[in-house]
Amino acid sequence: MCMKICFVCHANVCRSFLAQEFFKKIISDSLITGTEVISRGVFAFEDCQMPQKNIDFLIKNGIEYKKHTPALIAKDDIVTSDLIFVMTNEQLELLTDKYAEFTDKIHLFLEFADNTKEDMPDPIGKTGKQFDKIATKIKEAVLKTAKKLNLTN
Repeated sequence: MCMKICFVCHANVCRSFLAQEFFKKIISDSLITGTEVISRGVFAFEDCQMPQKNIDFLIKNGIEYKKHTPALIAKDDIVTSDLIFVMTNEQLELLTDKYAEFTDKIHLFLEFADNTKEDMPDPIGKTGKQFDKIATKIKEAVLKTAKKLNLTN
């Protein structure tokens, strides 16, 4: 199955990037091929620094950190992605308004994973256990999404 999945958050340094990396690990561990996973932000700036706590959380979960440059969502990302998962209702509204012809492929991440219309909290300003709790929630939602898409063993 050839598929392109795009995770979107605010700045593309935390939620969407963590989701991207967890999804890549799941499909790699499951020996799934033909699936491309990217992440973007609705207000991303290339000079945003990756918070060390993100890197530490990835490493703690067996994912090697490779340099990441935040990227702004572009029309080409919308057109070429099969599924786009946004972290908040505000991002959902923003993208579905801007790209009305592609609303069928843009989904609220937690609604797709858990059938809830809740926003995925942003762990960017959190520390310690608060950060870990939200990052773990992202990881768990990614696993549920991969299972729903039959992209895991």
